[in-house]
Amino acid sequence: MAERRLLWIGTYTPDSDPAGTGSGIHRVRLDLRTGELGDEGVAARTSGPSFLAAHPGGRRVYAVNERAEGGVTGFAATAEGVLEELGAAATGGASPCHLIAHPGGRHVIAANYADGGVSVHPIGPGGAPGERSRLIGHSGGGPDAERQEGPHAHSVGVAPGGRHLLVADLGTDELRCIPFDPRAADPVGEPSIAARLTPGTGPRHLAVHPSGHVHVAGELDSRVHVLRWDAASSTAEPVDEAEATGVTGVDNFPAEVALSAGGDRLYVSNRGADTIATFEVSADGAKLRHLADTSTGGAWPRHFARVADLLVVANQNSGTLTALRIDPATGVPRAAEHHLPLPDPVCVLPAP
Repeated sequence: MAERRLLWIGTYTPDSDPAGTGSGIHRVRLDLRTGELGDEGVAARTSGPSFLAAHPGGRRVYAVNERAEGGVTGFAATAEGVLEELGAAATGGASPCHLIAHPGGRHVIAANYADGGVSVHPIGPGGAPGERSRLIGHSGGGPDAERQEGPHAHSVGVAPGGRHLLVADLGTDELRCIPFDPRAADPVGEPSIAARLTPGTGPRHLAVHPSGHVHVAGELDSRVHVLRWDAASSTAEPVDEAEATGVTGVDNFPAEVALSAGGDRLYVSNRGADTIATFEVSADGAKLRHLADTSTGGAWPRHFARVADLLVVANQNSGTLTALRIDPATGVPRAAEHHLPLPDPVCVLPAP
């Protein structure tokens, strides 16, 4: 295994919404042996690349352009990690904050936060995202008048079994379900609601357990929710939930949620507590037990990614990346030993 790993870091830029001080997508080298992080400059200058996704087929990267007139942009990676633009497309929605390159390799799908729409973009022969083929809207709201005045699609993922998309809607407290067949001329089926969560939950990001359970970070209720997916009905039933952090006395807003490779540990980034919380996950994926909170060594950890036995955390408000080594005996990350200043880091994508 190589001792160094390339990372691409998404940032907020002066022309994004919200505005930031980043320059686009940054290149960072991670030393897997020491955990040290090194800034290698800007990989691509693009507007508001607040979330990044890798194509399943190789060294292509897709980024949202989080601004009022939203977009998605595709890039090809050079051997040095520079990202060369392939093309861009308008999402037709506002403030896209999350996207995936579908495992089928033919589509990029973006969640437009401000208006709640989900845009589907066929990938062209050269790898660029094409003009959107569908924009799937939604309506509704929730009890928080400031944050839930309308639908806010915060992330999109693939449901267990691979035949549906799941959309975490912070504004409506729902998991939306979209049948999706990447081989069809029109891949999108009739949308439905997979689950209605407790009013005020604010579902943000999700992770799918090997058992088929779905783990959802509630940004507004500061809890992690576990739902059992039923393929026959395309619905998800809540079966467990837990406080997202053991830290008390702070306003806390969970952000990213991710499972270990074996599914026995769940990691949650907590903005406010400024920790990564570690949970033990039962063998069937249905139950959570809080093990520990580890300080990220920065402020407002919006996103993180696991790279070998390290968690690399994007601390947005402190403008730092930190690397936390995971204890092999417990699965709990240790305190951050290495910090790298970086303007407005909000997404970490390890190179394939």
